[in-house]
Amino acid sequence: MPRILIIAYGNPLRCDDGLAWRAAEALSRMNLPPDVAIITRHQLTPELAVQASQAETVLFVDAARSGVPGELATSPLMAQPLSSAFSHECSPAVILGIAREIYRGSPRAITISLCGECFDYGETLSSKIEESLPRLIALVGGLAQAVEHARAR
Repeated sequence: MPRILIIAYGNPLRCDDGLAWRAAEALSRMNLPPDVAIITRHQLTPELAVQASQAETVLFVDAARSGVPGELATSPLMAQPLSSAFSHECSPAVILGIAREIYRGSPRAITISLCGECFDYGETLSSKIEESLPRLIALVGGLAQAVEHARAR
């Protein structure tokens, strides 16, 4: 059971929307603590609540569509209660809500986003995002290290 779960999601066939997949590849090559797990998905689905419920901390990594291209943002996340209008596409808060209500897990969670510039069809990142990607990777890796370091105290 990983203590830290990184969920990187987006569509790698829609230019900058795939930036989380690129970040996940780079993070998997880093010397992260052994209890870090990285999952990549095209979209968030209810099934991710199982893994989220078993982690102490979940980091959701995605491309933002609004804002200044290349801008990084982090935000703590609270679980959102389930609604009867449930679909197969979920927000990070709904994933946490399912983890809490069905699996009795209550991990800390943070969303980390990098604002994209181009969401056209294609597999390449825009130059602005390619330039900003190392900051995103360093931020996510640093957060994973900090969570592990705080836990070790």
